[in-house]
Amino acid sequence: MTAPTDTLWDLEPHSRGKHHILRRYAQAWLPIMTSTHPRVVLVDAFAGPGRYRGGEDGSPIILLKAYLDHASRQKMRSQIDYVFIEERKDRVDHLLSEVDKLAKPRNVTVDVQLGPYQERFKPLLERLQQTGRRPPPTFAFIDPFGYGDTPMDLTGQFLQFQRCEVLIYMPLPFVSRFVGREGQEAVLTSLFGTDRWTEAIGLHGDERLRFLHDLFRDQLRASGCTYVRSFEIQSGGPRGYHLFFGTTNLLGLKRMKEAMWSLDPLTGQRFGDSTESGQLVLFQLKVNTAPLLAALKAHFGPREFSIEDAEEFTLVETIYAATHLRKHTLAPAESGGELKATTARRRACTYPDGTRLRFVA
Repeated sequence: MTAPTDTLWDLEPHSRGKHHILRRYAQAWLPIMTSTHPRVVLVDAFAGPGRYRGGEDGSPIILLKAYLDHASRQKMRSQIDYVFIEERKDRVDHLLSEVDKLAKPRNVTVDVQLGPYQERFKPLLERLQQTGRRPPPTFAFIDPFGYGDTPMDLTGQFLQFQRCEVLIYMPLPFVSRFVGREGQEAVLTSLFGTDRWTEAIGLHGDERLRFLHDLFRDQLRASGCTYVRSFEIQSGGPRGYHLFFGTTNLLGLKRMKEAMWSLDPLTGQRFGDSTESGQLVLFQLKVNTAPLLAALKAHFGPREFSIEDAEEFTLVETIYAATHLRKHTLAPAESGGELKATTARRRACTYPDGTRLRFVA
C-alpha cells in the first residue's frame, strides 16, 4: 500500500474490482433515493486526480457518470451534490480539469475540496447536520492510501445520520504489519475506534487478519450501521483486502449484494463475501446455493415462514443475494419435496409476495 508520488498512476487490478462495485451500486442507489428525496449527496473522501495514467476513469468520475450516463437520468430531477476531497493540489487541479470536461445539468453541483480527509470531512458532516433534522441521503466512498487516514470516530459521526451509507476499502494485511509496532498505538486506536486491536498482538497470520476484520466489522455496526457486509478482493495478490459496506437500509444492502454478485468472474477479478467466519463463495458462472438452503432449513426448522422472512434472512445473515433465493434455492427444494407452500398460488415453485412456506421434515 505504498502511496504513489506522481499526479497520475497506473490502475491496479484490485482497483478495477472496487470500481465495478462502486459504479454498479451508485447506479442503483441514485434512482432509489432521488425518487423520494429532493436532494442527495455523494462523497469521495480520497478522490485523487480523477484519471489514471492509462486513461481510465477514477472514482470521482465514476460517481459522476453513474448519474450523467444513467438510462433513467431524465426521471431523476432531485438536486445531486457531489463532494470530492483530495489533499494534493496537483491532483485537485487535474480533477477539476476532468470535471470541467463533463456536461453537467443544473441539478448537479460538484464541490472539489483541497485538504486532508480528517480536516474536510468533519465540516461536511456539520453542514449536513445544519440542513435540518433529516439530512439528505448521503453515500460516501472512503478509499485511502494509508490506514491512519480513516478514524472510526469520523465514520461513526457520519453513520449517525439516517439514510447515510459508506463503502470503505480496508487493506487488512497492511494494517496487520503495524500491530504491535511501537508508535502506532494512537493511529490504530483511532482507526478501529477502540484499543481492542491490541488483542491481535499475540495472533499471527490468518488468525490475526480474521480478528482485525471482525473487529472493524463490529465497530462499524456499533457506529450506527444496522447492516454491514464485507467483500474480499481476490486479484492474484495477497488475501485479506476488503471492501466494507455499511447501511441502515435493507434495500441498500440488497442493491449492494446485487452489485457484488454482478462482477463477471471471467474478467479475472474474483470476489468472496467474507463478513462471517467460514463463509466464502467464489463467484463462478453457476453459483452453488446448497449452503443457502441448509442455512434456511437450520434457521426456520419446521415452522411456517413468509417469503419476505426468507428474503430478509438471505440478505442479512448469509453471503447470498435475493436473486439466489426463489429460482435457484426454493424452487428446486419444492420440486424435490423438501419445501411446501401453505398458501394458495397460481403456479407451483413461484413465490409472490405474501407466500407462506415451511420445510418438510
